[in-house]
Amino acid sequence: MDLLPAGKAILIVALCGRALAQSARRAGFAPIVLDRFADLDTRAVAACALKIPPGRTGPLASQALLRAARTLAPPPIPLLVGGGLEGRLAVLAALARGRELLGNPPEIVARAVDPFALQDLCRALAVPFPETRADLPPERSGWLIKRRGAGGGWHVRPAETVARLHPRDYVQKRVPGRPVSVLLLGDGSRSRALLASEQWNTGTPPHFKGVLAPAPLPPGQVQNLARAAAAVGTALALRGLASADFLLADDGQFHLLEINPRPGGSLEAAERALGVNLVQLHCAGCRGRLPPTPPEPEAGFAGTAIVRADRDLVVPEGFDWPEWAGDRTPPGARVRKGQPLATVRAQAAEADVVRALLVERERLLLAQLEPTPVRRRREARMEGVGP
Repeated sequence: MDLLPAGKAILIVALCGRALAQSARRAGFAPIVLDRFADLDTRAVAACALKIPPGRTGPLASQALLRAARTLAPPPIPLLVGGGLEGRLAVLAALARGRELLGNPPEIVARAVDPFALQDLCRALAVPFPETRADLPPERSGWLIKRRGAGGGWHVRPAETVARLHPRDYVQKRVPGRPVSVLLLGDGSRSRALLASEQWNTGTPPHFKGVLAPAPLPPGQVQNLARAAAAVGTALALRGLASADFLLADDGQFHLLEINPRPGGSLEAAERALGVNLVQLHCAGCRGRLPPTPPEPEAGFAGTAIVRADRDLVVPEGFDWPEWAGDRTPPGARVRKGQPLATVRAQAAEADVVRALLVERERLLLAQLEPTPVRRRREARMEGVGP
C-alpha cells in the first residue's frame, strides 16, 4: 500500500514516538520525531530525532515544540500525532497548520476527550459509562478525580484526597474491572475494531505499565467490547487509529472509560500480534480508506512493559542493551527513580508465558544496570561521598 513515496518525510509528534517511528520507517517513510526522549531506537530509524523538554502545563513545551517543527519539518511535511497533545488543542492546531494532519483534527479530539460529551454519547448509544460530574460529591468515598486531556493514569486520584478541583478536573464514580483496550481504525464515517488488548497498571496512583495483545478473553466478551467501541468511534467520526479503554468485570459487564483519538501504547504489541503495518493502516484510514476486511490476529500473543528505574542511575557508556529491550535510554543519561528507562517486549504462544517473560526481562535489565563495586565507588566520589 503506497501511501507516500518511499523515503518521504513525515513529522511525528508524541510523548514517546519510538513505536510510531519504527512502524513508519518499515512503511517506507523518513520520520522526523519530536518527543520527550529521543532514545537510541528512535535515533536509529529517524531522519532526525529531537528531545523536547516538558512544559509547565503539558508533557511537551509548546514553544520549543512549535519552533522545532517549523525548523526541522516545515509544512507541507505531513503530521502524525501520538499521545501527549490531547490537552493542548491549540498546539495541535498550530502544528497542523499548512500541512496534512494524519490524525484527528482538534474539534474531534476535543469532543472525544470531553468526559461529559462522551457520557452523553454513551447514554444515547446504550454503552455503559461511569457516572461523571463536575463537582465534588457530598460523600466522596467511591469517587475518583481525573483530569481532561491527561493520560497514563498519573492524574487519577481518590476523591477523598482532594480538597479543591482544578479547572480541568472532573469527578467519576469508581467502577470494578480490569483494564481492556480496543484498538479502532476509522475513516471519518465508520470505525472498525481491530483488536482487544489487556492492559495493566502499577504504582500509586495506578499508571500504565504494560499491554498484552490480543486480550485472552472469551470471544463473546471481545465481541461486546468491539461493538461498543466501534459504535462510539463511528459516532465521533474518528479517523485513523484510536483506542477505547474499558474496565471489564469478572461477570462480563463493562464500562467505557475514555476514548484516545490517536495511536496509543498498544501499537507495538498490536502490530506484532496482527502481523500488519499499523502506520500504513492509520494513514489509509485518515485518507478515508479502510481495508476490505480487518486483519485477524496471528497465532500467539505479544506484550510490552515499561521499565522504570528502581533507583537513581546513570546509563553507563557502552551498555549492551538486549535485543528485547526498546526505548533504550542513551548512555550517560541520568534517570531518576520512577522515570522510564526502557521497554521490554516478548512474544510467545501462551499469554501467561508472555507475561512471565516481561517480568523476568524487567528484572534482568535492572540487574544488568546494577553498578559494580568499582563503578559505585567512582560514582560516589563524583557525588562527593565516600573515600
